[in-house]
Amino acid sequence: MRARSAMAVAALTALVLALPVTTASAAPDTVAAGASSAGASSAGATAPAAFVPLKISRILDTRTYDQTPLRRPRAVEAGETFGFPVANWSHHPPQELTAVPDDATAVVVNVTATDTTAEGYLTVRPDTPDQQGTPVTSTLNFEAGQTVSNTATVALAPRGTNRSPRISVYNSAGRVSVVVDILGYYAPSTPKRPSQKYEPVRPTRLADTRVEGGRLRWGSIVTADVAREDLGTADAKAVVLNVTAVDPSTEGFVVAYPSGTELPYQGSNVSYGPGRTVANQVVVPVGADGKVKLFNTGSTELVVDIVGAYGPSGHNLYSAVTDQSRVLDTRYGSGTPAFSTLRFPVAGVAGVPDNATAVTLNVTATEPQADGHLEVFAADEAGRPGTSSLNFEAGRTVANAVTAQLGGNPGSVDVYHHSAGSTQVIADLTGWFVQG
Repeated sequence: MRARSAMAVAALTALVLALPVTTASAAPDTVAAGASSAGASSAGATAPAAFVPLKISRILDTRTYDQTPLRRPRAVEAGETFGFPVANWSHHPPQELTAVPDDATAVVVNVTATDTTAEGYLTVRPDTPDQQGTPVTSTLNFEAGQTVSNTATVALAPRGTNRSPRISVYNSAGRVSVVVDILGYYAPSTPKRPSQKYEPVRPTRLADTRVEGGRLRWGSIVTADVAREDLGTADAKAVVLNVTAVDPSTEGFVVAYPSGTELPYQGSNVSYGPGRTVANQVVVPVGADGKVKLFNTGSTELVVDIVGAYGPSGHNLYSAVTDQSRVLDTRYGSGTPAFSTLRFPVAGVAGVPDNATAVTLNVTATEPQADGHLEVFAADEAGRPGTSSLNFEAGRTVANAVTAQLGGNPGSVDVYHHSAGSTQVIADLTGWFVQG
């Protein structure tokens, strides 16, 4: 890796902020109230479409004057729904640098909450008049003074002649600075824009620095071989990963990008603080050599699992829900006991078609009695894959995006709860895949 310029280093460290470590339990209102039972609401959805991967690019940063449509920095207030276009903004001269075409049906973004002043949550959703007010789902949960990220897939609302594709962020409490990086979008395939179909992969561990390579420092790079015959991903153009920063000793973040390309000037995928293991779903294009790189800015161990791929060999198209709905909430039951597997049906629930092959969920662990992790995978799979989807600490609420293959009849998902205490588990539906 060549030396970085001072400007590039400043951009890379823009999200490295103080992350105080506390042990207080999350307040009850740090998770959206939602519905009391699975499938309590029905979800509309976008037309099935394939995926166009993008190298990570920043489309919103409310802390800076030149990366917000307001042309001035300001936090998102409690109870506010902040709408913005899913395009790059250039301040000199003022213009939109469009990355998302008018026929796009949904976008995949990495959302970061920082400069938080209270405990609460963000919900990312379509920017439409009927998406105002308090949502019934949540995207990421934060504590006062914490920086936290999560990936979200968001349907795009129908657009007028003079209106760019837009999404919005709702803040539940306090004042929050919001950073959004785009990872790709779903749209019909055209001769000039070949979209890629999705193929699930049995969750597989690609890298674990605790086993090989050792703890990462600033500037360390992990290279993952993702285009592999044994995984069925040999022609993958983009992959879906779960990346976990394990036992970090400093603040920092991780940036994923295609091998053989320059490190992105802006953007981050996983933000972490000292002593807190944190995971985030990553969608990243694959380099010409079949590999992706993960650049680290702090001190941490790193674990990388693959869960799916987009490419010419894929068979599945994606529909994003237009009205996000809750499909699981154990707070209305007995919770998830220690070292147990919870199975819940998804096909036929909340608008998911019976022939769905995989779903995208936002999974939240709340009220955990002990540290642990969740492992989300297809029901009836021959044994647990031995990977992880979400890591949590006692008394803390944490969320992560999950893409899970469906198994069984009806199509269902298994959640293995690896913890010595009970935990409440919530799953919000963001979309599904069908063969097409």
